[in-house]
Order: sequence, then C-alpha cells, then structure tokens
Amino acid sequence: MAKGADEVIDHLRGWGDRRRAAIVALAKNYAGTLEARAKQNASWTDRTGNARNGLFGAVQVSGIKADTVVIRLAHSMDYGPFLELANDGKYAILKPTLDAAVPEIYKAYERLWKDEGG
Repeated sequence: MAKGADEVIDHLRGWGDRRRAAIVALAKNYAGTLEARAKQNASWTDRTGNARNGLFGAVQVSGIKADTVVIRLAHSMDYGPFLELANDGKYAILKPTLDAAVPEIYKAYERLWKDEGG
C-alpha cells in the first residue's frame, strides 16, 4: 500500500479511537450526574440511608467493536424494585430521573458529533 494511504488509514483509526473515548467519557459524566440527581431527588424518607446511598450510575461498553455504550442508573439494595414499583410508583426515582435527562443527553451527543465533524 502507498505511504499516503497508510497515513490516511492511521489517521482514520486515530479518529475512531478518539471518537470512542469521547463517547465513553460523556457517558461516564452523565452516569455520575444521573446518580447525583437521583440521590438528591429521591422522595422517600431515609431510615438507614442504604437505599439512597445504594443508587448508582454506571457505564457499560460492549459489542464486538466496543460499539455499544449504555448508561445505567440502578439500585444496589434488594428492595430497590419495591421503591420503584410499589404504591403506584410514588417513590420511583430511576425512570423519572432518566426521563428528565434524555433530551439533555441527546443534545450533548448531537453537539459531540457536530463539534468533532461527525
């Protein structure tokens, strides 16, 4: 292969690596933000603090080419599903937090792609 073609391929690989790193970094930022919002806005009365402290945000990267990035917001306590589903969702915090953040997250990713020539 010609020297110029090798350089173009190397630059494309580097661009892809930087793009992937930026996508994951933004996801990690939002995972932390969502966790903080959920902990702050959970409407239940703390008895032990375990449920609130057990809320967490995380990022999972998967796929053959690490091309799937998932932001998770979850409970670590076994009674987390009860808080989310019982009493007609009166104490739910996961879905409301995610629903409120989705437009913001979409806009952030749109800016990421636009700003970097995506």
